[in-house]
Amino acid sequence: LGSRGLQFASLRQGPLTRMSGILVKLGGIVAGCGGLAALEVALSKRYSSKLALLQPTSTTLVVPRMYGVVLLNAVGSAFAMFFLGMKVGMSRSKFVEKAKKDGDEHAEERFSYPKMYAEGFGQLATDFNCIQRGHQQALETYPQVLVCSLVGGLKHPVLTSIGQVVWLIARVKWAAGYASGDPKKRYSSKWSFHIWTSMLLQFTLADSGAGVTRYLKAQPPIAGAIDWTGAAYLT
Repeated sequence: LGSRGLQFASLRQGPLTRMSGILVKLGGIVAGCGGLAALEVALSKRYSSKLALLQPTSTTLVVPRMYGVVLLNAVGSAFAMFFLGMKVGMSRSKFVEKAKKDGDEHAEERFSYPKMYAEGFGQLATDFNCIQRGHQQALETYPQVLVCSLVGGLKHPVLTSIGQVVWLIARVKWAAGYASGDPKKRYSSKWSFHIWTSMLLQFTLADSGAGVTRYLKAQPPIAGAIDWTGAAYLT
């Protein structure tokens, strides 16, 4: 009875131990990236006078004060995509254990890397594929939404920020409904459909704010010089 208790405790601690190891590795990677960023700043300050590519340009991009909110929401969406991916990765080992208990001799091959989706028509394969699809489908439209929000936010920071928050909530709700194992439930939440309305909003705002050159101010070599595009420089 005592050995069974120890075995059960080890099974319970297994996922927690793996997660702790993953978090420690991620912390080390983040620390390393921060060190590289600090090194770049230090080297840029030291050698900027010698390397033209490191020198600041005379052209500046004028952005609304609220553009910081747009950038903050963009970072938040990146974390959301990361955690959706982590959910898929954590589900792999979980479904391997379930499949082995059900007597699946090919559990490792079915649910482990490098396969993106689990093969077969069983319920476990369907459940896992629904979780995977919740992340994969988000990745299919995420680059477009991200880029358009960064462009549209230059002219429409308020609407862009609202659209970003709606898209983020809708994405999480959509993936949660899909993860239930029933694909029809991906739209079970009232928020879910807004993955599309918010995306179209970002497309529209980006098209409106695409004339980004209007937000550029340059210092010309001659005061009062006129650009051949017809735009007067501000001096």
